[in-house]
Amino acid sequence: MKGFNVKTRLLGILLLALTCLFPGCGYHAISRDNVSRFGEGATVSIPIFANKTYRSNLENILLNNIVDEFSRRRGLRIVQTGSADYLLSGEVLHYDKNAVSYSGKDEIMEYAATMSLSATLRKSGNQAVVWRGRISWSQDFPASQDIGIQQNSEDAAVQE
Repeated sequence: MKGFNVKTRLLGILLLALTCLFPGCGYHAISRDNVSRFGEGATVSIPIFANKTYRSNLENILLNNIVDEFSRRRGLRIVQTGSADYLLSGEVLHYDKNAVSYSGKDEIMEYAATMSLSATLRKSGNQAVVWRGRISWSQDFPASQDIGIQQNSEDAAVQE
């Protein structure tokens, strides 16, 4: 199973959910769509997500990926928590690593890193929920006899 870029998938699902909330017709560029949904110059604050897993630093990796993705798009500008129009919060619920392919000698050839999270987008003024959802994804990475190389491969898969 091919993995998806964490930040792109989260933002894509968020935008898809928001699209379902507001009626309309026709096709629009995502950047134009964000402006029409949130208003010109709308801001969002993204505090660090809670990490409910055994693997450390997932919350920081996720935050960096989300911030990078929002920075690439027009419509919502990231600001500090106190001055934002919207607040995107959530928690990393699950992380696991499972073998997904084996050699003819029954040796593990590839693993899949799987992560799931829940997220909520709220309007800052009245705390009204604009969107809420759970997202899961998986990224494959090669197995290695060298534990250092394998750890680097797993870290790279998590960063995707």
